[in-house]
Amino acid sequence: MLCSLLFCNVRMRNLLIALLILLPVGLSAQCVFSGKVEGYSFGRLYICEQFGDESKVVEVVTTDANGEFVFNFTNQQVGLYRVHADTKDYFDIIYSGENIRVETSVRNMKSSMKVVESSENKQLYAYVAQAELAEYKLGILRELVKIYPKGDFLTAAEKELVKENSFVSSCLDKAIKQKNATFASRYLSYFKDINLNISESADKKKNFLAKNFPMDDLELLNSNAYHHFIVSYLKKYEPSEYTNAAREILDYLKLGNQEIFSKMFDYILTGFESMERYDDLYRLSTEYGNSCSTDGNLKTRVKSYTELRIGAKAPDFEIETLEGEDVVLSQMKSDYTLVIFWATWCENCKEEIPRINEALPLFKRAKVDILAISIDEEESDIRKYVKDNSISFKVASDLLGWEGKIVSDYAVYATPSMYIVDRNMNIVAKPITGEQLFNVVEKLIKF
Repeated sequence: MLCSLLFCNVRMRNLLIALLILLPVGLSAQCVFSGKVEGYSFGRLYICEQFGDESKVVEVVTTDANGEFVFNFTNQQVGLYRVHADTKDYFDIIYSGENIRVETSVRNMKSSMKVVESSENKQLYAYVAQAELAEYKLGILRELVKIYPKGDFLTAAEKELVKENSFVSSCLDKAIKQKNATFASRYLSYFKDINLNISESADKKKNFLAKNFPMDDLELLNSNAYHHFIVSYLKKYEPSEYTNAAREILDYLKLGNQEIFSKMFDYILTGFESMERYDDLYRLSTEYGNSCSTDGNLKTRVKSYTELRIGAKAPDFEIETLEGEDVVLSQMKSDYTLVIFWATWCENCKEEIPRINEALPLFKRAKVDILAISIDEEESDIRKYVKDNSISFKVASDLLGWEGKIVSDYAVYATPSMYIVDRNMNIVAKPITGEQLFNVVEKLIKF
């Protein structure tokens, strides 16, 4: 018995020694992102994961009196992170497992950036800082050559524009070649000029893309690299040809990783949606919708653009309002009904719902009734919001959140989502923003 106890004690002691030895190693392995922002005392910095133009806040840190800050990377993915300040300016950093130390100014964060520690970010800012400084001059020169009359001055301006563009390209090439295979070099390679003749055959274009812009690096999804390339590629075409350009990109991506294809397909759909190119959304969704992954949100978007496109029949439904009224969409008495899906936790909804409420006379003139369907799951949250904001139009919910049948039938993938339906149950508009909604309503008045 005594031997067993002694053996256990020895094992426990050895275990404690091992833990004490390993503990400092674990702490030192934690990657530290620190820095100083001159002129930004006690300011907030929002450290965000970056997917294209979308920023997702990971952590908010506050600088001290000297503008110093510290953030520990623990379980974050390798990728590009965007650091926003309350001044609306921002700078990017690459996290790839090494400690990072930067120093910059609250004014012109990118151009005044000094990377003290981190080889990846020194490589990044060998290009970014120079490009940021040159962009102001390039912007002026581009506008100047557009409007200035022919003559010696215009010739000189055109030469200066070529010179500045050449300088920026040279900085990019040098930065990429500093060290191959790093995240920074792979990332920066998607900012190269796309030297492609758009009149070439589809096969030649595909070969060009495969050779110069291989979109098969999953880590680069955690950045804006692929997104920047797609926008640059589309800009080589006239707006009327954007759909064909998108097809070329998607046909190329279909040959590779499905996750990358789906993410970029989603990004392209978002761009066409923001341009209100609904016919193109229908075409692209019809042609490529079956090629995307099992991502439920993307599948829902595709359904929204195909089965619920403008001109299609709206699904009928019955729902009870907060006031206890049974509402059947097909039995609404106004010429039109705005069905808006929203939630009390949705930041955009918090802006749009009160604006719609204030504009009720406008909707009345256009003979548009309003039915707001909340995807909240707690009735008390909805009632509180309606009361606090004095909402006067019909509000309803089945309290099933994203799992509700009406939400599913209407392919709701984001909030707010809006449909304007006429008496014949035809979808006549699908505005995305409040401005688009009010433009549609004003047209209905004139109509």
